[in-house]
Amino acid sequence: MTSGTCHVMSPGMEMWHPNPDFFFLPGGGPVLDLGPYYIANLINLIGPVKRVAALTSMANETRTITSEPRNGEIIPVKTPTNIHALLEFANGATVSLAASWDVFAHRHSNMELYGTEGSLFVPDPNFFGGTVETAGRDRTIRVIDEDDHPFGKPNQDLDKGGRANYRTAGLADMAVALIEGRDARCSLERALHGVDVMAAILKSGETGAFVPLSTTCTQPAALDAQAAAALLR
Repeated sequence: MTSGTCHVMSPGMEMWHPNPDFFFLPGGGPVLDLGPYYIANLINLIGPVKRVAALTSMANETRTITSEPRNGEIIPVKTPTNIHALLEFANGATVSLAASWDVFAHRHSNMELYGTEGSLFVPDPNFFGGTVETAGRDRTIRVIDEDDHPFGKPNQDLDKGGRANYRTAGLADMAVALIEGRDARCSLERALHGVDVMAAILKSGETGAFVPLSTTCTQPAALDAQAAAALLR
């Protein structure tokens, strides 16, 4: 794997959250809110990050809440809402990450990874399931059949259809890892490294310089269909 792109973009949290203030204060923002899903996914697929660089900005100094019950109330923006980051991984791969709450519409994919033998198109890592596609040297895009993977099957009924949401899988894997004496996929070192990556992105946005990571981690073992099924028993 040599490079890739990630896009986390939406108009903003004030359109649906009843009390969105904290999203726009230090400790909030699109990188710290949605970044954990994307950064964790990249660590799982590529490995640890070596250093980052970023440009950050905010479109407005205030936001107008359009959700209920505070529709029309104006709140301050005290943290970047538009971040464009470059991540250099320990294995040499480079990935661009765009996270913004200043975008009303776009046509970017959630995540695309490009390697020496082809490309991988990854669905929204905010949830489980979704269509995974690949393309080889022939440049033909094909859908990977994941019908047999338990975590790809919808388990929530929504107005827009079913959704696969297995957010307790990490806890189940940790319990099994303790019993089996192996490394948990959602280990402390990987969680810490993910936070370090996001904090470094914001620091780079403030300083305008590359920020080396002070932590690292190992790349976890893949969770195949058989291992996933075992966690649901």
